This record gives sequence, structure tokens and C-alpha cells, in this order.
Amino acid sequence: MAQANGQGSHQSPDMNDELQEILKQAEVDFDRSQQELYRPSTDVVLYSACFYARRALHHYLYYYYKKFDGPGADKSPHDLTIMEMAEYCAKFDKMIEKIDFEGMHCSKSDVLEDEEVFFCNDVDKVTSCKSLAEQMRKIVYS
Repeated sequence: MAQANGQGSHQSPDMNDELQEILKQAEVDFDRSQQELYRPSTDVVLYSACFYARRALHHYLYYYYKKFDGPGADKSPHDLTIMEMAEYCAKFDKMIEKIDFEGMHCSKSDVLEDEEVFFCNDVDKVTSCKSLAEQMRKIVYS
């Protein structure tokens, strides 16, 4: 896997390891969401697709947020919302500014494994959220 976005080479080896771990988790979540949405629409488990799409998006943004040393970057990723991170990261990458996060129908935060969460019960809405994660993924790897 190539270093995402080619920036951040001034960071310590520990920070690079942490960033790579965040990115690895984003990839796992993205793949899980994608696999779920590849099923026939009658077989899609919407909770799973929604859960993993939102987690992937959160991790891709958290990767960028940590990379650019966002305020509170030492906080738990669960304390930061997608919108907080997107607004901060857009200052460093105008492509993020062009992403319309308003189509999300959830709390716009990371999903904890044991969290009871509102989730989209419509394939089109979940697909839209996965598309947001995919747009962020492309930016990270560009």
C-alpha cells in the first residue's frame, strides 16, 4: 500500500504506524460495507452496510485529521464527529470541501461496536453513505 497522499513524511515513525493502522481499519470497514452492498438488494443487511460505511468514512477522515494535527488530535476518534473533522481537513485539501456530507442521515460520528444506532433502512441511502467513504478514500490515496 502506497503512503496515502504522499504528505506527512515529517512525522515520527510511531505516528506513521498509527496513521497506517487507522487507514488499515478504514480499508477493512470499507470492504465490509462494499461486500454487503454487492449482495442482491433483498439480501443486503442494511444495518451492517450502514455501520461499516459510516465507520470507513470516519476512519478516512480521522486519518487526515491526525495527519494534519487537528485540534484535539490526541482525543479518542469517538469524540470527533465526521463534520468536525471534515471542516478542519477541508482547510488543507479543497477536494474535501467539495464533498457534500449533508446527505448523511445519521449522527455523523464513529460507530462503536456495541452502540445502538440509528441506521438507514434504505439501500439508496446506505449506498450514498458508502459513496462518501469512497470519495474520501480517493482523496486519501491521491
